[in-house]
Amino acid sequence: MARKKRIKAEQILDKAYEMVLTDGLKSITARKLATELDCSTQPIYLEFGSMDHLKNAVLEEAKARLIWYVSEEQRTDNPLVNLGMGYMRFATIEPQLYRALFIDNHFGEDKTKSFVSQLATQALRKYEPLMNKPEAERKRISVEIGVIIAGIATLLNTSLVSLSEDEVYALLTRMLKRCLEGEPVTN
Repeated sequence: MARKKRIKAEQILDKAYEMVLTDGLKSITARKLATELDCSTQPIYLEFGSMDHLKNAVLEEAKARLIWYVSEEQRTDNPLVNLGMGYMRFATIEPQLYRALFIDNHFGEDKTKSFVSQLATQALRKYEPLMNKPEAERKRISVEIGVIIAGIATLLNTSLVSLSEDEVYALLTRMLKRCLEGEPVTN
């Protein structure tokens, strides 16, 4: 009779995710994870094939968490402010995960850029003030807003600044207004 599987993929992923939240992605090794799960490394490799596959599964979980923060943060009718507020909450509530994604670049620049670009594109599609602007102008504004959001989120994440949610909201609103009023891009 075959042995019953004691450690399942979901348990491994949950523990790996928990380790990222407390100690960052660098903390995940097959041995450490096996120790945390009280098993050998065999179930980890049986379920995920490699540590890279497991880390990619953790990345997918991290992306789902960020999407949740961004979609839950609907304080205003301004999708860009909401996007920024979601990032801020993610950066402060899940600091290790934010660092793994955006500061330490553990998941790879291309994967992170692609994912963030998708989120921003979705928010920008809904943003009325950009709809009638030329493509070059929309690009300038989206880059500026991205830099502002990432900058504030990173400063909050690293505790270099301390702002309340109301202060972040006011700052994002002011900065967005300035981006929209900026000099138009000429060809």
